[in-house]
Amino acid sequence: MQLLLTRIKLNRLRPVCRYSTPSLNDTYEAISVHNPRLNALPHIHPLDPTQEVNGPLSGWSFAVKSNIASPLPTTCASSMLSSYTSPFSATAVTKLEHAGARMIGTSNMDEFGMGSLNQSSVHGPAHNLHPENGNVLHSPGGSSGGSAAAVAARMCRVALGSDTGGSVRLPASWCGVVGFKPSYGRVSRYGLVSYASSLDSVGILARSTQDIRHTFNIISAPDPHDMTCMSKSLRSRIDTLCASREWISHNTIASEPLKGVRVGVPSEFWVDELSPSAIDAWKRGAAKLESLGCDVIPVSLPHTPHTLPAYYTLALAEASSNLARFDGIRFGTRHPPTQSTRASLKYAQTRTMGFGDEVKRRILLGTFVMSARAYENYYLPSQRIRRLVQREFNRIFAMPN
Repeated sequence: MQLLLTRIKLNRLRPVCRYSTPSLNDTYEAISVHNPRLNALPHIHPLDPTQEVNGPLSGWSFAVKSNIASPLPTTCASSMLSSYTSPFSATAVTKLEHAGARMIGTSNMDEFGMGSLNQSSVHGPAHNLHPENGNVLHSPGGSSGGSAAAVAARMCRVALGSDTGGSVRLPASWCGVVGFKPSYGRVSRYGLVSYASSLDSVGILARSTQDIRHTFNIISAPDPHDMTCMSKSLRSRIDTLCASREWISHNTIASEPLKGVRVGVPSEFWVDELSPSAIDAWKRGAAKLESLGCDVIPVSLPHTPHTLPAYYTLALAEASSNLARFDGIRFGTRHPPTQSTRASLKYAQTRTMGFGDEVKRRILLGTFVMSARAYENYYLPSQRIRRLVQREFNRIFAMPN
């Protein structure tokens, strides 16, 4: 049932969202005006009229997060990859270009996607378009903060980001745009520099749900380069199941376009840390859904309090493994020690100089939880918690709708 959410969100919300269509010329004008202040796009692709391709997205512009392979430098906002340009483009980037969209640049981010403020970047911090007090610059969120800021400032029509634990949805919220994280496997991860392989997803940011929908329809396809990408047969079965649900078909009742959809509100999500303004926004969101015809009901996910520690344990363990390749020999800018010729010191010097503080901190924690002493006490229990959380969501989505 979880896989049906993509169809619901993109098909049923379309009539209630505004549409935004900045032209390519508007895009580059916005870049010249806003990018020096926002620092959202560290690398900009020059406009070349001869590269125009006819397709369903002709005239569209898009930015690519710096950890997604493209013709421009794929730096992951790290000095470790400051001079690296990928020999190929990610599947999502290639599909957008073949559909006629024009890549305008790579977007700023937290180093290797590790952060939520877009402050740990070798390119310097990105900033939010919406200051609260005069010229005071605020964070766009992270780790896809550059993508969100670029979309908010109309420097591109859509932007690609990566989402491991909220890195598309958080900056979208902070910058006032739409952020969409597809279900795992819907969009190919080929060309995405891995942080936590079992959690990473390529996401989309735009100013409207219509733009999200059109972009998703282009990049959501099987890919033989990614073994975790959904196969054609699985997608066909999901489409068949969706077609059998009458409440997914377009509703002709203008006053209640979402009639027939049941929305669950987990009681465990009402935590003490929520601010009054966040609670008010949540209540207004639930009331809006009810006014559009949704049936909003309370549900329970008992293991929710354990999800955050389990997430950090699993994500950091996988990050420690994935980032082991950046040693100055296989990948990464090499920083040899001044005197010693020992191989271990060569690796240590390269990784000490190449990684920022946040990345080194997460590598150390991930290496610890995968050690022989901590594996059974931290990593295995976190895997069990993830499976329990998955079962709870499956139980909720299996309820009559």
